[in-house]
Amino acid sequence: MNVLRAIQVFSPTVTSSLKFLKAAGDDRFVDADASIFYMENMYHFFQVHNVSSRDHYLRSLDSSIAPYVHISDARLDWLNVTFPKYIDDIQKTSVDVGFKGLTKETAHALQFTAKSTYFCVKFLLSQVGFYYVVTRSFSSDAVEAMFSHVRLKGGSNDATDARAADYALRQILRCGIVKASHSSNTAENVNYISPANILNLQENRESFIKHTEQLIFPIEVRRNIHNLKKCIIPDNNIFSASVAFLAGYIIKKLEDLFHCDECLTPLLCTSIPGPLLQLIAIQNRGGLVYPKDIFVGIIQQIAESIQQMLPFLQHDNPGKYILEELYPHLVQNPIFVCANHRDSVCKYIIKTTVKPVLSNLCLETTDSVKRFALNFKPKSRKVLKL
Repeated sequence: MNVLRAIQVFSPTVTSSLKFLKAAGDDRFVDADASIFYMENMYHFFQVHNVSSRDHYLRSLDSSIAPYVHISDARLDWLNVTFPKYIDDIQKTSVDVGFKGLTKETAHALQFTAKSTYFCVKFLLSQVGFYYVVTRSFSSDAVEAMFSHVRLKGGSNDATDARAADYALRQILRCGIVKASHSSNTAENVNYISPANILNLQENRESFIKHTEQLIFPIEVRRNIHNLKKCIIPDNNIFSASVAFLAGYIIKKLEDLFHCDECLTPLLCTSIPGPLLQLIAIQNRGGLVYPKDIFVGIIQQIAESIQQMLPFLQHDNPGKYILEELYPHLVQNPIFVCANHRDSVCKYIIKTTVKPVLSNLCLETTDSVKRFALNFKPKSRKVLKL
């Protein structure tokens, strides 16, 4: 069971994407309301149990992770009445339509956890006299971390013997922490013999420089790179909407770095957000910004140019080479009017766009590779990671 993956699946990023696709009229998401409602409830269940600080909710603009300070808190009523009733409705409706629904153990555990949290918080606030309650302190992560540490010292397998468990527990008592020490069994520096030496390394570098100087992109790739000088409005679709979300993030980072109105004003949308920006509007709690359509088009052009350039790059640092290729054209775009920061802004935009594009392409390549077939249970889980 991977809790982090569950939180990511039920996160507002995913539910807002489903809402956007439903609002856009996609036939495959016409009946997505029930799924969206279920995901929002489960994410809210995670959030009300993830209160860890008195002021984090102010920075994140999320009232669901505010500390509990009064027994009349609406979240307590949700835990005691609304959420358990919703779980009962899921089970009853599933039986009526011939589905299995949640397992009895899962449904009982969810309701038991919700009501237990309600009674614990109410008891601490009303009878013990706590000023506030943070629910993350109810977590069993510390116990799970201890067992994880014991398993790690046993070779990270499912057959930890008594000697390995005894050794791991003794180390916890000696160190006072549930974490591997820097001076334990792992060497900090690993020496190895490389086939490369100074001479052939210099030869390879000279041949590489000669190759890159002769590198010529096809006409279509060059045309797309040259279009960075123009202001192009993108089409209204799910890809452009996700690019708009990235464009808003870039503007927020530029605002933190440069604090220049002359740089930011041409990039920001001052009117009512259109259909292209609805993915941002659905997730906005007051801290997000809306980029102009032409800036979204620039980010989309950069992403498409990177994808078209990659098959022709033979480079140990593709990000650096992409920056050198795109920067001379992007800096000529009329949307960048600030003479003092134009160069720095353009370079930062390209560097920030390169990272998610390369990450997505690498993930797609990794997922498409045929996985290693196992005919027996491995002794170490490192085989599965490999």
